[in-house]
Amino acid sequence: MIRLYYASGSPFAWRVHLALEEKGLEYEPTLLSFQSGDLKRPDYLAINPHGKVPSIVDGTLSLYESQAIVEYLDEKYPQKPLLPREPEARALVRVEELECVLYFAEAFLKVARQAFFAAPDKRDEKALAEARTDLRRFLAALEQRASRHDGEYVCGKAFSRADVTWIPFVEIAGRAGVDLDPASMPWLTAWRTRIRVRRAYDKSYPPHWRK
Repeated sequence: MIRLYYASGSPFAWRVHLALEEKGLEYEPTLLSFQSGDLKRPDYLAINPHGKVPSIVDGTLSLYESQAIVEYLDEKYPQKPLLPREPEARALVRVEELECVLYFAEAFLKVARQAFFAAPDKRDEKALAEARTDLRRFLAALEQRASRHDGEYVCGKAFSRADVTWIPFVEIAGRAGVDLDPASMPWLTAWRTRIRVRRAYDKSYPPHWRK
């Protein structure tokens, strides 16, 4: 049985949670709390020395970093693959993963610092507005790339790790004040609607966002 360690609202953890659900794997979720210091406990640091989420334990294997985990899950459990077989298609999926977890995530962190981590009276509103503008540029670029593939998903006709990676970040960006604009991002708006009705999305949705 795979054990998943995650924290509610982490887009990296949600990425792995989604992959487990989409692949139909049996797993035991363990919800950790940032506020309670769960990620800094010695027993958890033995699994993830950086004190971050997500992490998994599968048998004798402990693994952290979402990219490594989704790669492992697809290779270890090839049923319901989230990565295409064709080299060209696989490369496109990996590019989208990197676009999201490197460039978009870096830009999002600037938004999160002000929108989530700064007290309202301590926020730098100018910095927040500029960071949100940058994030919208990344979403506009994603709209252009994805709409060119002539399919319902980020990399074309098949649901893939690109979708698993992007949807948590698109959703948390919306909660930080950078929601999708249906007028300028019609493809992404329709894509998000399609993803939201998937069973895996509902099963992995961050618990505290339901409140």
